[in-house]
Amino acid sequence: MALRRVPLFGGESRMLDRFGWVLLLSTVSVVGLALVDISGPEGSVTRLARELGSLVAAVTVGASLLIAMRASGVNPRRQRALDIIVGVTIVGYAITVLADITVAAGADQRNGVSGAIALLSVVAPVIVVLRLVQHRNVTMATMYGAIAAYLLIAVAYFYLFLAVGRSSIGFFSTAQASTSYMYFSLTTITTVGYGDLTAVTKVGRLLATSEAVIGQVYLVTFVAFIVSLGASSWRQRLDAVDEDADEAGADSD
Repeated sequence: MALRRVPLFGGESRMLDRFGWVLLLSTVSVVGLALVDISGPEGSVTRLARELGSLVAAVTVGASLLIAMRASGVNPRRQRALDIIVGVTIVGYAITVLADITVAAGADQRNGVSGAIALLSVVAPVIVVLRLVQHRNVTMATMYGAIAAYLLIAVAYFYLFLAVGRSSIGFFSTAQASTSYMYFSLTTITTVGYGDLTAVTKVGRLLATSEAVIGQVYLVTFVAFIVSLGASSWRQRLDAVDEDADEAGADSD
């Protein structure tokens, strides 16, 4: 018996295309991760503050994905499966964080990043983008979604950078606070590149250059996409006005 393929989209929800909430959470994530150190070098931040900050960041990423799924109209069956994955990941992460808080000082401290959380942060912008390309008219929801996806890409790379930096591979030449990784992600995706922080490992350089490329391709592609949709909508409105004018002229005759 052949298994029926479940489409990714097709769900109806009151949250459909409400990307303003996704934009709000993604903005909170970027600002929070840029200001609060969740995985700094030993002694740079208290353990309690670091662990709680890490947990709050993980919950925000999970919430962003959950809302992004509903705003994007993900198929209910796939949505339920992802809900379970997000829930189990966040609960497991919370248990680990709470356990680490109770560990005596001097024990090995966690690096504040989870591979599962990093994966969730990558999924969120992909789902939003796949929904946006289905839009046929430019609305505020389209704009909110496009900006949210751009910020979520920066958050996703933040977690990838942090994971590599806290592994044996390394990322920067010296240990850095997690806020430096968010700063580096934002300057990389916008191709500002001040040069005060530089990836020194091969994997780090590959990730950094891939973010720069994806960020620019995203901007160019979506600017063209939105302009094209806007022009199409404008032509349709003009055609509708012309048709109404012709009908009014025919009735007067």
